[in-house]
Amino acid sequence: MLRPHLRHLAREEIEMRLRFLRTGRSVLIAGLAALLTFGLVSPPTALADDRLQFTGTTLSGAPFSGTSLIGKPAVLWFWTPWCPFCNAEAPSISQVAAANPDVTFVGIAARSDVSDMEGFVSKYNLGFTNLNDADGSIWARYNVPWQPAYVFYRADGSSSFVNNPTSAMSLQELSDRVAALV
Repeated sequence: MLRPHLRHLAREEIEMRLRFLRTGRSVLIAGLAALLTFGLVSPPTALADDRLQFTGTTLSGAPFSGTSLIGKPAVLWFWTPWCPFCNAEAPSISQVAAANPDVTFVGIAARSDVSDMEGFVSKYNLGFTNLNDADGSIWARYNVPWQPAYVFYRADGSSSFVNNPTSAMSLQELSDRVAALV
């Protein structure tokens, strides 16, 4: 037990330390706010998504590198020709892709043969690159369990994944999501 004259010193020391901590905390908060306000510190930029480190083959047999999409707004659309929702979405994606030349669209087809994939592309006038992912490696890279699915990339490399196995994405939702990329 502290002697009465020492209790007073201990209490003063504790109060002094608390004042010091409160002042230090206030100065730190004010300093960080000033740095952010005056632009001396900026939020970190997103790094390129390492999932884009893939190669594939277009339906016509040409090589394709996912790294060609780095730094660009892009839409990856995972589809199959026999999927009813993919068939429902195809006219919308064809229309939205044509209306947004600043966004790169890439279809990634799987679970079918090339002739059916080519027929699907022709039927819906899909005027953008479509890949033959027969071995499912790109689908696996993105953890796509079923079709249709989308990955929407912003130019900074950040992305969002959309996979709805119960309905097709509406033209309005697709248009809104693509508009948000640029």
